Amino acid sequence: MTIPSMSTRRSTRAAMAASRARVVALTLRAGWLMLAAFLFAIWRVGEVGNVRIWAPVAAIAAVLGVLSLPNWDVTLRRGSGDLLLLLGVITIGSAMSIMATVPAFASFVLIGYFGVVALMAALAHWLVPLITALVLAATNFLAQSAFGSTPNPEEIVVPTITLIVVAIATAAITNELRREIRNGIRRQTELEARERDLERLYEVSRTLAAGDSLTRVLPELVGKIATYLEAEVGVVLLHNPEKSALEVVSPIWAAGHTLDVTGYLLPLRRRGDIEQTFVSGQARAFTQQDGKTTNHLLTELGVDYAVAVPLKVEHRTMGVMMVADRVDRTPFTDDDLDVLASLSAPAALVLAHLGRYEEAAETGRRMEELAQLKSDFVSVVSHELRTPLTSIIGSLDTIARPELAPSNNSALSLLDSARNQAGRLRQLIENLLMTSRIDNQALPQHPTEIDLEPFIRSVLNEIPAAARLVSVQVSDPVTIRVDPDHLGRVLINLVQNALKYAQGTPTEITSSIAGERLEIHVIDHGPGISPDLRDKVFEPFTQLEPAATRSRSGTGLGLAIVKGLAESMGGSVRLEDTVDGGATFIVDLPLRPRSVPRPPAEDGKTGYSRDPAANE
Repeated sequence: MTIPSMSTRRSTRAAMAASRARVVALTLRAGWLMLAAFLFAIWRVGEVGNVRIWAPVAAIAAVLGVLSLPNWDVTLRRGSGDLLLLLGVITIGSAMSIMATVPAFASFVLIGYFGVVALMAALAHWLVPLITALVLAATNFLAQSAFGSTPNPEEIVVPTITLIVVAIATAAITNELRREIRNGIRRQTELEARERDLERLYEVSRTLAAGDSLTRVLPELVGKIATYLEAEVGVVLLHNPEKSALEVVSPIWAAGHTLDVTGYLLPLRRRGDIEQTFVSGQARAFTQQDGKTTNHLLTELGVDYAVAVPLKVEHRTMGVMMVADRVDRTPFTDDDLDVLASLSAPAALVLAHLGRYEEAAETGRRMEELAQLKSDFVSVVSHELRTPLTSIIGSLDTIARPELAPSNNSALSLLDSARNQAGRLRQLIENLLMTSRIDNQALPQHPTEIDLEPFIRSVLNEIPAAARLVSVQVSDPVTIRVDPDHLGRVLINLVQNALKYAQGTPTEITSSIAGERLEIHVIDHGPGISPDLRDKVFEPFTQLEPAATRSRSGTGLGLAIVKGLAESMGGSVRLEDTVDGGATFIVDLPLRPRSVPRPPAEDGKTGYSRDPAANE
């Protein structure tokens, strides 16, 4: 991001002035100490009446007094500060040159020159100390010529060269220090700018992370970004591919408030500035004041200046973010455009995820509604079918009574066929009702203490031929508290499933206890279940044979009902392979289930009977 050059220059000048002010302050303190040393030396030597001594000392004292008055931190930021400092340096240097004409003070004054050189270090340009040194050397030569004997060249050249060398070194060191100060200030300014950017990004990211919907996130997000840019209006527009337009996401942010603008569209065919930002994928700054733009949205918002950046996710442009009208009514700068672009990048990513999340949530909600409608439909239809079907079955049973049965064998065969098909239809309806109740978690529970082995044998007696084809091996007497209707339906469905798909092979029922849980194993030795069906075998309407080659009837609800009933009793069911081939279904139940809410049964019934039928 571009660093504001004017701000950097102001910071540099302020830091340089502060550094030079410290040099002046230290040199003035040293100057007062040196003046005190001069006065002590004059008293010791006895040159108090010598005008070449007390006049320069008085001039030095006057200059030090004048230089001690200003606030140099402020004075050096003005041109007059450098001029005042230069005049003071030359005056003090000239006074010491006059004092040096007195032989007793020549070596003592030389030390004072180094203080003058140190004071020169506070001058603005590195050439000024060098020029000042040359002026002082000339002043020293003239003083020696005017007040002393004709100076020896060595007495002039050596101090002059020394003074010039020290001045050059001082100027070089001062110039290097000032360059390092400027570099340090520039780096500090860059770091401060980056810190501000990171703080803004953090605030934007925190705002995005705290929301779970676009309507909650957008007002605060756009408000923060507009505040950073000192803008009064903030708008987000998302692409609506179905309408080939940019749709303003409501609400928008305007002067600290939110405005509802639901349904506002910018058709992409208009190709205004905002539309061009989306189409080109390039950030733009534009104005409404020239009257030549086609910013319909800006016209309706009543703003003059705006900047807009595309919201990009990967290589896809999903919309545009725009802020308009600075508080001071000045145009936006390139730096403002860069700031908006940097802040819009993470915003675009999170807004895209929020949009997908809302789409997924809406799809899930609709799927739940469809599932509920399906369940309600199945329940209603099943109830409506069950009432007339009960009358039909009752009528057929009445006709089948010996005193009413037809004498014709064909009629009897048709009657038996009708009774069997009506029974299958009743079982199908009961299965559909059961599936609907399982989906709605509306199964009533009526737990009862039962002895496991006698209960299993009584259930097998209800299944034709099961008593002689299925062996029961319950090693120890087991008592379990469970709903007998639910457990009976589970066993019937599993046994019928084994007899159907493992014909001609033995079927076994065994049990085992582990802690407070009971496992009932229904084992067959048939062809087993292929691995690709294992994850689907407990889903409704799953068939174990392909529809085109299926030779066994059924709807595929039996195992789904087994799973739902087992879970309603606080247990589970799983499928394992039988040793030497086949399938083993294991029902895991608690011996003493926890108390669970009991949904009321309709008409005092559980909604199904344990009338054995095939795994429809």
